[in-house]
Amino acid sequence: MKIQLKYFVVLLSVICITFLYFLSTLSQPIQIDLYQIPDYEGKQVIVEGTVTEHHLTSYGGHIIDIKDMNADNSTSVIIFVEEATEVEYGDKIKATGKVQKYNDEWEVVVNNARFVEIVQKWSNITFPLWQLAENPSKYLGLNVNISGSIEREYESYFYLTDTNEEHSIVVYYDSSSFYNFSQGDYIWVKGKFLYDEENLRFVINVIDEKHSISLYPGE
Repeated sequence: MKIQLKYFVVLLSVICITFLYFLSTLSQPIQIDLYQIPDYEGKQVIVEGTVTEHHLTSYGGHIIDIKDMNADNSTSVIIFVEEATEVEYGDKIKATGKVQKYNDEWEVVVNNARFVEIVQKWSNITFPLWQLAENPSKYLGLNVNISGSIEREYESYFYLTDTNEEHSIVVYYDSSSFYNFSQGDYIWVKGKFLYDEENLRFVINVIDEKHSISLYPGE
């Protein structure tokens, strides 16, 4: 009888542990695609995307717009963080928070900045010029990191072209800053991808302290 009771207690313990584990999995946030947001109102989720817009509120919060750059659709979601974060345009981030609708827009509310993870900094994400040429609206306003050779050089800007000389773009920079490059050099450019309305063309502006122009290793 005692042996049977012992086995019963062990079995009951296993069942209780399994049940508690099941409950814990139900309470854990799950990672979803941005287009699935409306299906998870009031629930805790994990979302991932590229920062396309962000600004601080007067109350110290941080509003961040993210987009899935790999998706065919243009779905974007607002991340509202109750305190400031260190994200930048073009960063790939992951955020954990509660889904809600505010002013007819879906958003994920994050109550602590530690639940916003920078998966990859924009400065570590590189892609070829043809990618900008084929999808300019997707990258407009973002920090980008590209490489190419200097085709033509002027006082405050130059033309950057890819290795196949099929695509080129104008790069504006501060001519008062010291940059050790010249025509024909192969370089890395970290700057902001913008549209020049005056000249009706897309450009890269090297204007921020975190932007840079550097010679490719071996040059």
